[in-house]
Amino acid sequence: MKKYFLPLVATSFVLSFTFSQCTPPTNINTKETTQTDSNLLLQATETKSIEESIVYNNPTPIDKPTPIDKPIPIEKPKPVDKPTSTNKSIPIETPKTVDEPKTINQPKSVDEPVSLQSTGFTLKVLKATIKGTSTLHDWESQVTDISGKGSFQLKDKILAAIQNAEIKIAVEGIKSTEGKKMDSKTYETFKSDDHPFIVYSFSNAVINISAGQVVTINVEGKLTMAGSSKIVSLSANGTELPNGDLRLMVSKKIKMTDYNMEPPVMFLGTIKVGNEITVSFDFELTKMKNSN
Repeated sequence: MKKYFLPLVATSFVLSFTFSQCTPPTNINTKETTQTDSNLLLQATETKSIEESIVYNNPTPIDKPTPIDKPIPIEKPKPVDKPTSTNKSIPIETPKTVDEPKTINQPKSVDEPVSLQSTGFTLKVLKATIKGTSTLHDWESQVTDISGKGSFQLKDKILAAIQNAEIKIAVEGIKSTEGKKMDSKTYETFKSDDHPFIVYSFSNAVINISAGQVVTINVEGKLTMAGSSKIVSLSANGTELPNGDLRLMVSKKIKMTDYNMEPPVMFLGTIKVGNEITVSFDFELTKMKNSN
């Protein structure tokens, strides 16, 4: 038995070795095929991913809108800046001819008193009165001695102003209807011994004449009575006569105490004169005959 046992073992060993040598190659090939296939899959996958990344990363054609940035030629509207040529049109300042309307100031001929003419006038009183009140009755005195001087200013032969005028009333030319007793009290009140005249003077009065020949004159002047002076405003109204003379009327209320005058008292104080008097004039200003 031992005689056949060793050959059997040897035979089985050889067979098993041979079998083992023949079988593995198929497995190796399979593994290699599997590895090859997996490698191919990996390569395909990597290739695909690379292609995708190339496609994705290659949006450089989208980046190629850099030519859109190249429209920097839009800055070429430098021709718009060329209005520097407009600035160069500083010759626009050359219309110094426009500045030369200094000729516009040439109407100095209008301002120049060349077109103004001055002519003297005389004052003719039609009626002048001083009225007042007393504890007995109202009273009225006539102004019988009045004179005036000054000049008319004519523009294009039209009366425009009265200048440097002075009107004087002689205090003792005031006559009352109440008789000499009243007159003496009046002269005493006006301090006629020291101040014989009532004077109103002004330097300029503008004359306004409407189309209907209605004349208005507003003036501020100095009124002096009994040695005291005050600025007094007067408004005169009237008409322009056909010969160019003026007929005017003016009325003004005055308080005697404003001029340091004491209202007269008569008959031991039984008759007292009111403080306020009203001076009224109706007169003509006539151009002197020897003037144009």
